[in-house]
Amino acid sequence: MSLNCPFCHSTDIMIVEANAQQANSTLSNFASPAALGALGTTVAKSLNLPPIVGGIAGTVLGGLFNSFTEQSTPPQQSLCFCHNCYQKFPTHLLH
Repeated sequence: MSLNCPFCHSTDIMIVEANAQQANSTLSNFASPAALGALGTTVAKSLNLPPIVGGIAGTVLGGLFNSFTEQSTPPQQSLCFCHNCYQKFPTHLLH
C-alpha cells in the first residue's frame, strides 16, 4: 500500500492516532451509580422508606445509565494528515 493522499495524491502524509475517549460530562458524573445511590438513599429517607431501598434503586438506575452511555462510544481509529492539502482522512482511504 502506497501512502498517497486521496484528495491531492501527495506522498507527504503522516499517520496520526485519534483517541476517541468518552468525555466526562457533567451529566455522566451526576448519573454514576454511587451518586444515584446516595441520592436514592436521601429520597427514601424523606419518604419514610428504608434507606437501603433507595440506595439499591439508585445504584441500579446509575448502572443502567452507564451501560447505555458507554455503548455509544466509537472505536479508536487511525487517521492520516496530508501536509500538502491539510486534509484529515481515515487510513482505509489510502491508495
